Amino acid sequence: MRFHKVVAALSLTLLAAGLALAQAPASTPAKAAEPSVEAQIEQLRKDARAGKADIIASSMGFTAEEAAKFWPLYKGYETAQKAVGDEKVAIIKDYAAHYDAMTDAKATELVGRLQALEDKTLATKHQFVKSLEGVLPAKKVARYYQVENRIQMLTNLSLAADIPLVK
Repeated sequence: MRFHKVVAALSLTLLAAGLALAQAPASTPAKAAEPSVEAQIEQLRKDARAGKADIIASSMGFTAEEAAKFWPLYKGYETAQKAVGDEKVAIIKDYAAHYDAMTDAKATELVGRLQALEDKTLATKHQFVKSLEGVLPAKKVARYYQVENRIQMLTNLSLAADIPLVK
């Protein structure tokens, strides 16, 4: 059950990022007492990353030695994934901003950006799995790959369900 809650949080974070920022009036000054929409989104993303780490820790059954090798590598991977997530949020925001007046040129641009992002995501994952193969048993690497893929697939499914198709 915890797994699905974290995936939902990841999805909602990305969706909220695009929709909230696209709908926020550009000229409305931020209230001093309230964090900006950007700050709120960043906090949600931070919480989701922590939840994801909890899922990985509980799913992997690392020995102390394996954990000592895994988590420093994972920290670097998460930094790279955060950058990918930043790009995804930017694409969603751009899509939301142009949704009502989507042109063929904008649609082509967005598809190109999404394809480049998918390539970057896969390359980052491939590089991380290669680094894991040097420090963990093959079955642990395979288990991690399954957990990571499940989280990513559920997140993408949730986004696909919540983001409307191009008109």
